[in-house]
Amino acid sequence: MNRLSVFFRVQVITTTTIVSVFTFVSVPLLSSNVFAQEQSTSVETTESPSEDKEVEDKPSLPTVTDKDPNISLELLEVLLKPLPQDNLQAEADAWFALVKAKAEEISDKEVAIQQQAGQEAISGEVDTEREENIVTVSQLEIEQSNLVNRFTTVLDALDAKGGDTTTYRQYVGVVSGIKFNLTDAESLGLRFTTWVTSPEGGIRLGFNLLKFVGILIVAIVVAPKLGRLADSALARVTNISNLFRDFIVVIVKRGVLVIGALLALASLGVNLGPILAVVGGASFVLAFALQSNLGNFASGIMLLLNKPFDVGDEVKVGGYWAYVDSISLASTKLKAFSGSIVTLPNNTVWGSDIINYTHADTRKFMISIYVKFTQDLEEIKKIWLDIASSHPKVLKDPAPGWFPWNSHYEYYISVGLSAWIPTEDFWPVYVELLKAIQMGLQEANIELAAPQQNIKLYQAE
Repeated sequence: MNRLSVFFRVQVITTTTIVSVFTFVSVPLLSSNVFAQEQSTSVETTESPSEDKEVEDKPSLPTVTDKDPNISLELLEVLLKPLPQDNLQAEADAWFALVKAKAEEISDKEVAIQQQAGQEAISGEVDTEREENIVTVSQLEIEQSNLVNRFTTVLDALDAKGGDTTTYRQYVGVVSGIKFNLTDAESLGLRFTTWVTSPEGGIRLGFNLLKFVGILIVAIVVAPKLGRLADSALARVTNISNLFRDFIVVIVKRGVLVIGALLALASLGVNLGPILAVVGGASFVLAFALQSNLGNFASGIMLLLNKPFDVGDEVKVGGYWAYVDSISLASTKLKAFSGSIVTLPNNTVWGSDIINYTHADTRKFMISIYVKFTQDLEEIKKIWLDIASSHPKVLKDPAPGWFPWNSHYEYYISVGLSAWIPTEDFWPVYVELLKAIQMGLQEANIELAAPQQNIKLYQAE
């Protein structure tokens, strides 16, 4: 029993000693670990202020365009043109700060106006300070509008060089513009009066409208004069068709009007970039949708440049023999001998054979008569040469001619008679010569050949 008690005491003492030693060793280790963690944390904490300091100490890019908020748009564009994207970003930030400060100033005044309106409604007395604030807000809104115009110019330059201006433009869309409270007649009147009498508001708009109207009037007056000048200049150019000359004159007139309209819009401060972009996109869509019409247009240009015929010419084209009535970029109109008008697409005209009978100053008269083998060809020749030489409209040079022909040795001989006639007199002379040939052959008893058909009958056996 005593041995068991001694053994138990020895075990307890041993266990207690081990626990004490573990505690003595582990506590300093834990303390050192905690201290190390705290030390590392303190190091990290002390390092972050230095990093922030480096960010804060990073120099911002200098700006050159925001020193004068009333800088002209032309000078602003010149200053922005050579700047790279980083500098344009700094310029945008600077102008954004100006617009933001002006918007906050307007907001503070608007709050004061609302508060003063409530007090005025309670007291029933007119608050002169509120009226002054309304006038001030109107002036501030005009100043803000000018700042926004210049800020937009900076954003356009930044867009052109790859910058992102979405956030800026969204902000401008929210704060820009002059707002009128239609329920407050007094405030509306004061704002409108202030805007009309402001040099940057109604007065500037009035001058811009005068410039707009003046430019349009000048364009309308100048366009016809330049058209006539172009017409007279082209009239001196040889080998140019009347159709092409008329086409150039129309282009000059309409071009002057279009340029005048664009300049007039620019005088109002309208940005022509989006307008031209919309016109370009619409042109592409129309060109894709109207491919066949563009083919006619291209063919019309080729007809004008190559001049295979002119208005009034006698032509054979597309299977029609008629006079050219008119030609446009899309189609050609022919006037047939019956008086009917035939309209052909220029694609058809340019793609077909074109015979122009009146292109030259002279035209050849040709007719073939068919006589029997028994007739005197020398007599026929004499009759024809006498008729042709005696007519005053038949040219002596080239001289009238004749040529007998028979290719199949049939029952007739074909005699071709020819003469040269001025183009403008062709058809009247044609009729007169045809009558003279008929009378001359009748008087000489020249028999014309008639179609013959031999029929042989055999009796069946």
